[in-house]
Amino acid sequence: MRLRTIFLYLILLFFLNGVCYAEGKRPCAGNNVSLVVDTGPHKLWLCEDNKVVKELRIAIGRGGVDKRKRGDSKTPLGEYPLGTPQPSNKFGIFIPVGYPTDKQRAKGFTGSNIGIHGPYRLFKRLGRITTRFDWTQGCIAVATDDDISEIARWMKEKHVSKIIIK
Repeated sequence: MRLRTIFLYLILLFFLNGVCYAEGKRPCAGNNVSLVVDTGPHKLWLCEDNKVVKELRIAIGRGGVDKRKRGDSKTPLGEYPLGTPQPSNKFGIFIPVGYPTDKQRAKGFTGSNIGIHGPYRLFKRLGRITTRFDWTQGCIAVATDDDISEIARWMKEKHVSKIIIK
């Protein structure tokens, strides 16, 4: 009986947490057409007209966040321009992120080749498991080739030009 009560309590807590997150923290509020990433819950959202069009789980840099120097394996935080999606032998598709900005360079930030990409080719058959741990060198990785292809198509169709990483 006690185990059942605990189980029901956990389900309720999980449900309420989801409701509070959806209502209290609208990830696309104020973001007309853009990609928004929240590194805490490891989520990427495609935003249109201030609404979520698609939500995906992501993996980030194995060093965490707040990239400042080349080789730190951290994912940068901030607002960045997005480049044109391009084929990648390592990741299927790679979408360049304009890190560092001119302001960041002036502050001494270093690094390059940051982007959004699909799964590493050797592990692509693992699917969603690849976003259960942080493994990139600072990039944002989605779980499947279908996910990154959908993002690339959506970007082209909607003329998406920026990403916000929190």
